[in-house]
Amino acid sequence: MGRRKHQHAVEVEEDDVDLNPLIDVIVLIMAFFILGGKLTKDVRTEEITVPPTKTAAKLDVQKDWQLIIVNVYGKTQASANQGTPEGSIRVGTDIWKTHGIDDFSAYIGLRHMLDKVYDHAEKYQDPKSPMQLPKVTLEIRADADTQYRIIQEIQQIVCDSIDPNNKMLPKQGDPKSMRPFVNINFTARLPFKEQSN
Repeated sequence: MGRRKHQHAVEVEEDDVDLNPLIDVIVLIMAFFILGGKLTKDVRTEEITVPPTKTAAKLDVQKDWQLIIVNVYGKTQASANQGTPEGSIRVGTDIWKTHGIDDFSAYIGLRHMLDKVYDHAEKYQDPKSPMQLPKVTLEIRADADTQYRIIQEIQQIVCDSIDPNNKMLPKQGDPKSMRPFVNINFTARLPFKEQSN
């Protein structure tokens, strides 16, 4: 069988492709993402705006209440040029030092002092629980470079929710036996070394 040759040639016209609708769509998409991205950015910055801080404000303590200032110094982590991390807690003339991450001796000293203050302080009835709370305001002053972990642990000790005598584990037992301090203020200052110059 022989092959037949098609004698009909198809004529193709070369039409120019109209790019105007494509350009219009691209411009609209770009405008959508530019405006949408700007709105999203504006909303995000509003959500994380931090209010301005007040420094050197006078602490307001009620008339018949006692004020105790807890000074916190040092770090819990060693740097490359330091050996064991050291820290200290000072209340008045009492100073408790910590040497190393697992040394809780400063926390134990602070808790013993707070227990004595709690026992001797005048109490008032907590409106939200059956507990008696001391008429004491604690001001915790920390160096600006003190790690937040230390402040967090001191908060837990002050609230009597962890036991420094038991490796900083949550306190067990009857909640009525707890001796919490709930009126707490925090301030930060320049690191101790910079202050002494």
